[in-house]
Amino acid sequence: MKKWSVLLAGGVIAASSFGFQGAASAAPTGPTGWPTGCVSQTNFDNGAMARCSDSNGGHYRASVICTRLDGGGKINREATAWRTSGWSNVYCPPMTSFFSAGIVTKAS
Repeated sequence: MKKWSVLLAGGVIAASSFGFQGAASAAPTGPTGWPTGCVSQTNFDNGAMARCSDSNGGHYRASVICTRLDGGGKINREATAWRTSGWSNVYCPPMTSFFSAGIVTKAS
């Protein structure tokens, strides 16, 4: 019985030390809030634009939903670059037309 308690205690100590070590390495290094004051709109050139007044340490990018001209449905596209300030732009591909504008945010 004593042998099992020693093994169990040793296993718990080892598991907890590994757990704390992993958690420390995954800890964020800066502010990780969500962007606020965000707006999106059509850019009048078959696409969308978006911006947030304060990133709060997060990021954002424009998103657009486009309608295929051949009747094949809708296509969702997002700007490739995440932004922390300024306008983000994204355009509908050829043979599509603008349907709606949006914004995608993340807290990192």
